[in-house]
Amino acid sequence: MRPVVIGIYGKSDAGKTSLLVQLIRKLTDEGCTVATIKKTDKKIGIDTKGKDTWKHSQAGATVVVLSSPVETDYLVKQKQEINDIIGQLALLGSYDVVLIEGARDPTIPKIRVGDIAERENTIGTYEENFDEIVTMVRKKINEHTRSELEQNVSVKVNGNVVPLTAFPSTFIKNIVVGMLRSLKGVNDINEVELRFKC
Repeated sequence: MRPVVIGIYGKSDAGKTSLLVQLIRKLTDEGCTVATIKKTDKKIGIDTKGKDTWKHSQAGATVVVLSSPVETDYLVKQKQEINDIIGQLALLGSYDVVLIEGARDPTIPKIRVGDIAERENTIGTYEENFDEIVTMVRKKINEHTRSELEQNVSVKVNGNVVPLTAFPSTFIKNIVVGMLRSLKGVNDINEVELRFKC
């Protein structure tokens, strides 16, 4: 299931990171899984000159992975669009929400921090109203989850629900709908219920 994505934007030192950290703590305390993206227009990188990973990328590697006993870091040596990054996150795990610091994409719902021109799809402004912001984010997560569940495939085997990620859910849906469309008398397909015993 694709996570809900919410952006946070504002001028430098407006409090974006502080708000983001508070949101992460509150949402994870409530049981949400959170991923974050830091978006910047500055030409910076985390790869340090002279280190082994830097040497690997200088030699031509487009992806460099640092694995240590405490973390695994993936360095992709190319610019990626936000939707591509979010797609890659889905390969790393399942998240309820992705929070983007510095979001500009007009399709992403955003929270404004401080005195800055309002961007398209702004859903609220943070003005020391943390509880309101948390409620707003929770509402977005719940709406998104309901919408995803309505679109996804639900499978039960021997009475037990089998959890499905986006790929098998879409695969099963497309196969069944494709087969049903070939049947005489089947026109518009809005909902399908399929049960059988082996």
